[in-house]
Amino acid sequence: MSQQIELRATISAELADRLESYFFEIESAHWGVMQREREDPFEVFGFFPDEMAADAELAVLRREFPELPQDFALSTIHDADWQNAYKEFVKPWSDRQLHWIPLWERGQSSLPEQAAVVYLDAGMAFGTGAHETTRLCARRLLDYREAHADQFASMDVIDAGCGSGVLALSAAVLGFKNIYAFDFDPEAIRVCRENTGQNSHITTPIDFAVADLELGLKGRQADLILANIQTDVLIPQADYLIQAVAPHGTLALSGILAKELDQVAEHYESRFTALELGPLAIDSRVDGEWADLRIQRK
Repeated sequence: MSQQIELRATISAELADRLESYFFEIESAHWGVMQREREDPFEVFGFFPDEMAADAELAVLRREFPELPQDFALSTIHDADWQNAYKEFVKPWSDRQLHWIPLWERGQSSLPEQAAVVYLDAGMAFGTGAHETTRLCARRLLDYREAHADQFASMDVIDAGCGSGVLALSAAVLGFKNIYAFDFDPEAIRVCRENTGQNSHITTPIDFAVADLELGLKGRQADLILANIQTDVLIPQADYLIQAVAPHGTLALSGILAKELDQVAEHYESRFTALELGPLAIDSRVDGEWADLRIQRK
């Protein structure tokens, strides 16, 4: 019988914020942070193939965060229990008419009559809407739809670094018709197509592709580009994103730590200027430790 080893410990809210930022930046396949309910304490947890791997990964984490608790609870999780372990911290989310519902809660939620619903089951590896960076991008998508109420359906949308496909599926369920989404990870695109199959009520076809930013955006321009990608990719590959923004188009960047926002904003503004693609309208929002950046070509 296959099994996984789980490590878990209670931590402070301050340490939870720092760990979450660190795990997002390194794209950790093992570690996560959760709070079951608002009044409950924060916990750091990790899943590993065996105790040796668990000890090694914990040692690495302690070098980065020596203030971690000395004692971690260790338990063994078997087969289906391991496959479903991540579900305890994936919750429904909504903003305005858009609703994201975990697949295993289909039919359990009372939804408004005009709700635009996306059902998701991405596992632990890709975005489920549980992270602030994904929610920030979704709000920009909703804002864009409201600002272009008469013509949004005919506009081109690109989801760059699409992960589970939650943003591309959200665009489709909100009524956008021309949607292209790509990710460099073939497994992400497999998950995107699985999630598409779970949302048969979304009839708009989405063009999914395996590609990096250079290949994915080559020869393309869009009215709205959503890029939930971390800063160490957003900065060196900025020009690919910038040149794909259509005249009067909007670029919505997320995956940015709030402390990195000024650096990213200054870099993008300077590159738009150097490429003679201004003037611009720029604003940002912050959600917890994370920020976004909206850049519109005027």
